[in-house]
Amino acid sequence: MNTTSYQLKRNKLATIALVMLTISFPFIAKSASTIDSQEMDRQQVSAMIERLLPGKSASFILQTMPVTAARDSFYIESKADKIFIKGTNALSMAKGFNYYLKNYCHISVSWYANDAVSLRSAQLPIITAPVGEACRFDKRFFLNYCTFGYTTLWWKWRDWERLIDWMALNGINMPLAITGQEYIWQRVWKKFGMTDEQSRAFFTGPAHLPWQRMGNLDRWLGPLPQSFIDGQFALQKQILQRERSFGMKPILPAFAGHVPKDLKTKFPDIKLTDLGSYDTGSENDAYFLDPMDPLFVKIQKAYLSEQQKLLGTDHYYGADPFNEMDPPSWEPAYLASVAKTLYGGMKAIDPNAVWVQMGWTFYYDRKHWTNPRLEAMIKAVPPNKMVLLDYFCENTEIWRLTDGFFNAPYIWCYLGNFGGNTQLAAPLLKVAKILPVTEADPNKRQMVGIGTTLEGFGINNFMFEWLFDYAWNASAKYTNDWIITYADSRSGNNDPIMQSVWRKLLPVAYNKQVSDVGLGNIIQSKPMLKGHGGYSSLSNYDYSALANILPVCFLADSVSKSSPDFNRDLAILEKQVLVNLAVSFRDSISKAYYSKNEIAFEKYTGLFKSLCEDVDKVAATQNELLLGNWITQARDLGVTDAEKNYYERNARVLITTWGGEDNGITDYAAKDWSGLITTYYEARWDLFFKELRKTIKTGAEPDMVAFNKIRAQFDWQWANKNQHEQSFINKPVGNTFNVCEGVYKKWLLYL
Repeated sequence: MNTTSYQLKRNKLATIALVMLTISFPFIAKSASTIDSQEMDRQQVSAMIERLLPGKSASFILQTMPVTAARDSFYIESKADKIFIKGTNALSMAKGFNYYLKNYCHISVSWYANDAVSLRSAQLPIITAPVGEACRFDKRFFLNYCTFGYTTLWWKWRDWERLIDWMALNGINMPLAITGQEYIWQRVWKKFGMTDEQSRAFFTGPAHLPWQRMGNLDRWLGPLPQSFIDGQFALQKQILQRERSFGMKPILPAFAGHVPKDLKTKFPDIKLTDLGSYDTGSENDAYFLDPMDPLFVKIQKAYLSEQQKLLGTDHYYGADPFNEMDPPSWEPAYLASVAKTLYGGMKAIDPNAVWVQMGWTFYYDRKHWTNPRLEAMIKAVPPNKMVLLDYFCENTEIWRLTDGFFNAPYIWCYLGNFGGNTQLAAPLLKVAKILPVTEADPNKRQMVGIGTTLEGFGINNFMFEWLFDYAWNASAKYTNDWIITYADSRSGNNDPIMQSVWRKLLPVAYNKQVSDVGLGNIIQSKPMLKGHGGYSSLSNYDYSALANILPVCFLADSVSKSSPDFNRDLAILEKQVLVNLAVSFRDSISKAYYSKNEIAFEKYTGLFKSLCEDVDKVAATQNELLLGNWITQARDLGVTDAEKNYYERNARVLITTWGGEDNGITDYAAKDWSGLITTYYEARWDLFFKELRKTIKTGAEPDMVAFNKIRAQFDWQWANKNQHEQSFINKPVGNTFNVCEGVYKKWLLYL
């Protein structure tokens, strides 16, 4: 399909929008509240435009379209020197503004506050022909419990404000909103006899709160500072106010059965089940309260009442009683009783409550979550009062295995990132095939929306933009054409060179490779001569094909080269080419070792270390790839030096050992971050090379049990350092294009 036919398909929606506007609507008296609401919508979108394009908001005329159908719609056109954006609500107008930025200004708005938005010209581009779009999905979900650890953990209001703007620009209307809930829980637990100090000891440190909230562990790296609890609650109020001002319906937390063990002191007869602690020690085990205990509903009601009093409600509540854990019983009747009790507590406080259930565990533990068990749990809740998130659809569509979740409403979700990993991987071609098939399937039952459940933001931003664009634009399934518009938004103009680069990337890195658990690279891997670490699975595409695409970027035009987005994409692509090259160097080291070739061993260990340093150098040009930025954000939350060191320790542990020394999920959140590459990953490999030198003359198998003890000790020591012992840059260094060009020339002969 060519670009012209692609535009023709898009313009069909424009025709629909034009017809909507030209129909003579009968006069309908509008209430003052409706008029006020519409004016508030326009004010919110105008304020967003001013934030993104300072001084330009007056050039955009915002109008509210008559709502004649359930579908959100927008329509844009030029009149004189003004851009008219008409939408059914604030989100529709925001989506229309984003359409204008991408298609006419060639601007891509990032979800990071540090990424500036800039126009190429003081004169706004003219819309040559009116155009509009209508959304086909009622619900557009965004975020994951884990995102609040791997990405937004240290964020302040400035960061959240940009993300909410990004959500509005992409038409998202159901964001997960779980920040600051510990403030409410502290008040609730006090009603059940616990002191503030006991509550703070029950909470984990900041870095692990997402998993504590899901009932996976308690106490680890706690107690949680009171200043953090209070500050995050104040931040949550800002987040909710802004999300609601755009018409979003935030999903707030609800009680799912996870309670402090200390509760048994006050209520000795309650029945608790030990749920474990992700290998952080039995003292950190989480506990689940039997739903049949009268205390269960009392806690549910107390929490929701307190939350509603302090934060209000939009009637959506997230609750996941058995995330990656075994329930006390697998009997369908028991699971039904849990669901009935849990929802009953919600309904008692909010008669309009809708339970939003994360579907990850139904994929993760499909062996146990058989259809009879899942059906019992779902059908124990009144019809349409539970919405399920089909969590990892690019891998497995659970709705297909469960008769559309037994006719319960569900949201088709693309996960796309585990642990905030930084590998080039997004199965655009695969998703662009399976999602339209699902949408058209007559047996899809109640598919009420689409969304993304990304654990961290990672680097493949475009995939998430594609997903929400598809919600409004069915022609996005023609990926070869869609990617051209995206390429232009990254280059800042129509650059045929970069258009060809993005098209070439599709069948190589963006074909069908799913960004699954533990996708990494050999540099991030625990050092070894064969294979790779459990959370460092290697990309499975043609490395040479990717390497051949890279040099084409250096031929981009001058406008592209001046674009921060182009330079960011160049650095990301080169970083991936380099970490792929590391595999061949590691294999050459292995060959040299087993053949007792010390000269070759020294050559390739030297090349491996030099390559690590150059990957670090390339990453250092990008703000989002700086370890120092992550640590600075953490330390900024502290007031005293002790507090700053405490937050830094949390920040370091999460992205390395995750738990304690030699924890089973060490490196789960591995990242190609400048500072982390040289002081952590490369340093571990250097330790390994030193150990190999002791036995290379024999060529004997290295004692990996002994070495892994050394490596685990090093990991834990690194995680417990602080800025006073080891500091990192927190601002980008170097001209990205020049750095990438120089590094590429250095390694060209090996690619």
